[in-house]
Order: sequence, then C-alpha cells, then structure tokens
Amino acid sequence: MSDNPLAGARDGTERAGSLAMVLLFAALLAGAAAAFALLPRAAAGDFATALLALFAVAGVFAIFSFAAGLLHFSGEAANDDLAQRIFNSDPEAMIATGADGAFLRANDAFLRLSGARDRANLRSVEQIFAGAPGASEAVYRLAQAAREGLPAREELRLDPADGAGRAGWWELRVRPLAGANGRASLWTVADIALARDRQEAALQEMRRAVDLLDHAPAGFFAWAVGGGVAYMNATLAAWLDYGPAEVAAGGLALSDLVAGDSAALLAAPASGAGDHEGVRQLDLDLTRRGGQRLPVRLLQGGAGSRDFAAIVLRRAARAESAEAPSDDPRSSEAQFARVFNATPMAIAILDAGGRIARSNAAFARLMLEAPKSDDSGGACSILSGIAERDRNALQAALTAAATGTDSPPLDVTLTGEGERSARLFISASSEADGAGATLFALDTTEQRVLQDKFAQSQKMQAVGQLAGGVAHDFNNVLTAIIGFSDLLLANHRPTDPSFRDIMQIKQNANRAAGLVRQLLAFSRRQTLRPQVLQLGDVLSELRMMMRRLVGEKITVELRHGRDLWLVKADINQFEQVVVNLIVNARDAMPDGGEIILRTRNVTPAECAAFDDNALPAAEYVAIEVEDFGHGIAPEVKDKIFEPFFTTKEVGRGTGLGLAMVYGIVKQTGGYVLCSSTVGRGTTFTVLLPRHAGDAPPASAPVKAAADLTGHGTILLVEDEEAVRAFAARALASRGYSVLQAANGLEALEIVAQNRGEIDLVVSDVVMPEMDGPTMFGELRKRGVAAKVIFVSGYAEEAFAKNLPDGEDFGFLPKPFSLKQLIEAVKAAVR
Repeated sequence: MSDNPLAGARDGTERAGSLAMVLLFAALLAGAAAAFALLPRAAAGDFATALLALFAVAGVFAIFSFAAGLLHFSGEAANDDLAQRIFNSDPEAMIATGADGAFLRANDAFLRLSGARDRANLRSVEQIFAGAPGASEAVYRLAQAAREGLPAREELRLDPADGAGRAGWWELRVRPLAGANGRASLWTVADIALARDRQEAALQEMRRAVDLLDHAPAGFFAWAVGGGVAYMNATLAAWLDYGPAEVAAGGLALSDLVAGDSAALLAAPASGAGDHEGVRQLDLDLTRRGGQRLPVRLLQGGAGSRDFAAIVLRRAARAESAEAPSDDPRSSEAQFARVFNATPMAIAILDAGGRIARSNAAFARLMLEAPKSDDSGGACSILSGIAERDRNALQAALTAAATGTDSPPLDVTLTGEGERSARLFISASSEADGAGATLFALDTTEQRVLQDKFAQSQKMQAVGQLAGGVAHDFNNVLTAIIGFSDLLLANHRPTDPSFRDIMQIKQNANRAAGLVRQLLAFSRRQTLRPQVLQLGDVLSELRMMMRRLVGEKITVELRHGRDLWLVKADINQFEQVVVNLIVNARDAMPDGGEIILRTRNVTPAECAAFDDNALPAAEYVAIEVEDFGHGIAPEVKDKIFEPFFTTKEVGRGTGLGLAMVYGIVKQTGGYVLCSSTVGRGTTFTVLLPRHAGDAPPASAPVKAAADLTGHGTILLVEDEEAVRAFAARALASRGYSVLQAANGLEALEIVAQNRGEIDLVVSDVVMPEMDGPTMFGELRKRGVAAKVIFVSGYAEEAFAKNLPDGEDFGFLPKPFSLKQLIEAVKAAVR
C-alpha cells in the first residue's frame, strides 16, 4: 500500500478476501436451512419472512455503500492500484487536476517536488513556482491552456534567488485528459538542467571550432548549388578584403569570388580525374573586392547533397629557392593551371574512351547540361553532351585521334534546352592510360542563329524577286484584260446578253490583280502612300469590321496603350496587315475563343526582350495580335512568311496572307515577329518605327467627279503591245491625239520629230533597250519640258532614285482601268 495521500479515494475501503468470513457465512446459511426444516409450518413461514427481510436490508445497504464509494469490487481496486504504481514509477513530477483545479491524483515525484505529506499540504504548480518573476507569465499561459483544454509547453530558467530555491532549467507541460469526467488536465514538471548543460557544452565546443576555422592559416568557404556563398572564414575574408558584415549579410555569390568563368568550373560536377576521395584540386585566381587577382590552390569537396566547400591555400611570399616547390601557387605548374582555367576557349582532355579527364572553366560553361558518367561509374563521357545525330561523327574523330590522325573541325549540336551548337577541334594527345585526345570547342550558337537568319533572308529575297518578276508580267496581261473589258462594256448596254460575260471577265481579272498585289507586297515592290497615323484611331475604326470577320464564336478585345507615338504608313496597307493577322488568328481557333489586339510603345531598352538579333534598338509602336489556338510547330514557324506556304486545307487559303503582312511591314521599315507555343496560342508582333514629326493633318474633302474628256497630244511609250493598244484607244476615245512608241529610243525619235507639240508623256518603266527613267533624263537634257506619267507594277520608290533630282512626275500603278488612266491624264494635262 502506497503512502501517497492521493493514491486513490477508494484506498480506505478496500479489504482483502477472508476464508473465515466465507465459512461463517456458509454456517449461517446451513443453520437457517435446518431451522426452516425443523420448525412447524406456521413458525417456518414467519421465520422465512424475517430472513428474507434481513437479506433485503443487507442488499440495500450494500448498494448504498457501493454508490457512496465505501464498497469496491476487488478487480477494479486491483486495476486502480496497478495504474497508480505505473503513475508513481514515472521520474517526472505529474499531477492531475479537475476543471475546478481540484487535485485528482499525483505521483510520488510530484509529492517530493511539492514537499507535501498529505492532501492538505499538497501545492499546485502555480504555488510551487510562485514568487519567481521569470515563471509567473509562463505558468499563467499554461493554466490558460488547461482551462481551454489545449496542450502547452514552457521552459523556465530560474536563478537561485527565484522560485523558493527552484534554480536551473525546468520544463512545464500540460495536456487535456481524454475520457475523464468533466475537463481534467495532466501537469508534468521535468528538471532539464542536465540536458541544458550538455547543450551548452556542445555549443561552446562548436564556437571554439568555428573560431579555430575562422582564424586558420588557410581560407575556407562554402556555397550552394545556386551559387550563393553560405560561409566564408575570417582568413579568406581578409585576403579578399571583405568585412565581417559583408560576409555575414549573405549577399555574396560564387561569381563575386572566382575570376572569369572559373565559377562555372566549380559549380560543375567533378570530371573524375585528378580527384582523391572526392576532393578536387584546382589552381585558379580569386577576385578581391577591388578587382585584383589572387592566385590560389583550391581543394574542393562536397559537403552534402547540394552544397560544396573549398579550402584555399595561398603563399604569402615567393620561395627563396630558384625552383619553387610544386605546391606553391606561383610554380610553373600552378601558373599553367590558372591560365588553362582562365582561357576563354573551352578545352577538355579526353582519354582513349572519350571520357573527360580534365576540363577548364570555359568548357564547364559551354556544357550547360553536364555530360553523364559512363556505365562503369567512371568519368563523364563527352558523347553524352552531344546530340545523338552528331555522336557517330565525333566518335570517328576520337578514333582517328587515337591513331595519331588529326580530323577536320566538327560542327555539333549540344544537348540541353534550346538550339545550342559548337565547333570542335580534336587533336591527338597522350595520357597516362594510353592514347587520348585534346578537344578545343568554340560556342557557335549565336553565329549559327545569324547564319540561319541570313540564309532565310536571302531565300525570302530571292523568292521576292521571283514573285516581283512574275507579278510584273501578270500586271501587263491583266492591264490589257481589264482595259479591253472596259472598252467592251462602254459599247454594250446592261441589257445586252454579252454584258454579263464581259463583267465576269473583268471581275476575275480584278481578283487576279488582287493576288498580284499580294505578290508585290511580299516582294516589297508595291506602291505605298504613307501618311502620319495614330494607330489607336485606325484600329478603333476597324473594330466593327474585325468583329464581322471573326464571327460569333470569337471575341476581339482591343487594348490601347497610353500616349501612343505616331507612325508613318500606308493606311490601306496597314489595315490589310491587321485584317490578315486577325483572320489568321480566327482560323487558329475553329472552336471559338478570344483574340487580344494590343498596342503599346516600345523603348530601345525593351527591344532586347524580343530576343531577335536582327531587331535594332530604337523606338517603335507595337501592335500585338494574340490568339489562344493550336499554335505553330517549331518546324513550320520558319516558313510561315513564305508565299504560297499554308497549313490550311485546300481551298481555304492561298498562303499569301502572312507573306503580304511580311512584305508590307518590311517596306514600311518595320519588323514582324512571331512567338508561339503548340497548344497554347500564337502572338504576332508588328513593330513600326516611331514618327517624330507632327500629328496627321485633317482629311481634305472629296471633290465631285469632273468631265474626263480633253484635248492635247500624248506620247504613249509601252513595250507591251496589248497594253499600248488599249491605252491608245482609251485616250483617243476621250479626245486626245496619241503618239505611240514601243521603247525609249523610239520615243526620243518621235519627240524629235514633234518638238513642242507633245503635252504629256505616259511611259512604262521597264522596257527593252531604254527604260523609262533613262528616257526621262534624255528628254530633260534635250530641253523637253513636257510632263511625264510613269506606269509600272512596281512601287515608285523602286525607280524614283534613278530620276534626276528635283524633277516632278506622275505615277499610275498597274494594272489600271480605263477610268483610272483617263483621270490621271486629265489631272496632268489641265
């Protein structure tokens, strides 16, 4: 039996089983039975009634005693006694309290802590630590948690003068007791002074170790894979002229300490050669804060799965002997190692199997995706860093180098993200394990990109010249078809059966003329009438037409940039650019979606964000058309601006839409860029140069059509006979006298024969023997002052540079109709 006064409220009533009491109870029952059998029947009935009443009174008394806690069953008492023994065996002081703070149970350790001998002298946790200034707040927080039924924990450090002599470290815990009647809490008090002393001793040892490391004669620093310096000892900080505050702030990066590209060499995994038990030795230069170089020997090793550490050795003075020791950073070997690591050309020394025995910093920077180790777990193989299609050629070069034969330079593609390439120079060398190779590599990624873009530009220019030549010849044919159709229509009434057929001929000729204009737009030879534009106003006027183009399943959102700059462009051609991009975006979303049309200003500093080397840094106004359709595959992206290239179904496009966009933008002096992700959408960006002039003038009112008949002598110079015949008939039908010439030489002869009689010269530009601009120059030299109208399918800028400076001339683009020809002549002969 425990001496604990709170060992249990039932301890005073518990009794052990007694054999004598059992025998006495059995004898009484036997006597009662005998008496019942011997007594007469009437007396036996009274006796039985009295006996049953006595048993009933005893039963009621037993039930009352059990309810009051005065009577217990022996099994329950045994379980409670076992729980108390377990409770007392815990070395930590524990006490259970009720919701009202009443003591339910306490173990022996708590009695000793409290100094209590019975229930009356028992003290609570608050009373034990009362008077300790450092404990009152912590005990209050624990008591509050107990009232709320929450677990809590506090640690106390008390001085000898606090807490009635309770000095040292104490841990106080409280937690709710589940299943107890009402809300009960279990308090635990543990003396943790010994554990704290051990922690303090370990901390002191760590401080001494850090102090020794800080003032060691060698430098030491550690960095993470991301490049941030996590630690640097005081010795290295002093060598590099960094203060303790700068080092402790954690703002230094590996590239701040290591000169040149050596940071990439340190961040790269070890090659496997020259390492001893995971430690790599490197001779390189560190950078002081002022920029000076510090030659060092660096021993690098892994400090964890993601961190690396290095020991830096430095000699303060040159060795006295004529030959410096091999471990001196100023020795010839160390100087060569530093030069090897600092050279901008990527160099790697390979063994006979193509594994990297040693490499420099530039090589580590070039191989952004580190080559992988071979199956044997040895050094990294150079082949794994090269694209699979180039590995056979590299393997052949390595095999040739093993036999002492040098191979020509090899252009390869590197593995990793993006299209990266390099040119490899491989020469034979001898290594410790036999013949090997020395590999020199140059990064040709930027050069290759420029070459691809130049080749693409040349191809586009060649295709443009072909398209322009074809368009020129077609223009002559279409001019004749349209012109003679106009002549026929002038002689046929709408009720004539042939009128509809002639109209069909003219309409189809006009459709063909539209295709020719697209070809000329791609070849940048079409006629532009640039004017100063405010793109926000132009796009706002196009809003309704764009909505009709895209249909009901697609919405067009227009987002204007603030304070847009002015541009100078042909408004009709610019509208055609926007319409083609909108239609292209619509076709990319057959199930519907949203098209976003944005405008904004682009400063020179923002041009680099477009990632296009051909884009010069300047001020532009950007028009972006973004869709969220199926996107453009990378293999198709380089061909989208080529004429007649299309991914649409047959009959749904000519393949000239984006080609025309490209040509118009280029002829305007701008750039068109495309960024696309398959499955996410495409964004076309048109960049037009900023116009630094004044705002666009107000539009002039349209004048009513005037009488197109006239008189005068006109010299018609055209090498295409059908065009010349149509133009001559058209002018003659309006009252003009027409002289005809097939080329420039014939025109000069006619002018000489009719000096002073010619009022206007209408001439083609491209003609055999003598072209139009050359003829124009000869006329001016001979004193002929007649006005000249040039007719061409090309833009006037294509030939205006060949004309004499300051000369005025008219221009009529091919193909033209009868009305357009008469209007141009009438305006010039007034």
